[in-house]
Amino acid sequence: MIVPVVATIALAVLLVVLAFRRLRTPAERVVAVDALSACGLAACLAAAAHTGQTAFLDVAIGFALLAFLATVGWAHAIAGRSGGGGQE
Repeated sequence: MIVPVVATIALAVLLVVLAFRRLRTPAERVVAVDALSACGLAACLAAAAHTGQTAFLDVAIGFALLAFLATVGWAHAIAGRSGGGGQE
């Protein structure tokens, strides 16, 4: 049961890495890294479902929070660098 899930996550990681190499702007690359973090989160959840250990869920919650804050930080940095923050 876990093999199709792991294969799907691996395919998603491969596609995200290929997209990351093809993308040019920093904003597009941040979105690709955010998608890669979603794959990592999916791997944590798959591990929790497969093993039945709730520790993986705790790791997934912490990882999701860290990934969200990193994405917001990078978005703020990119908006500040381009001069278009939307704040008047």
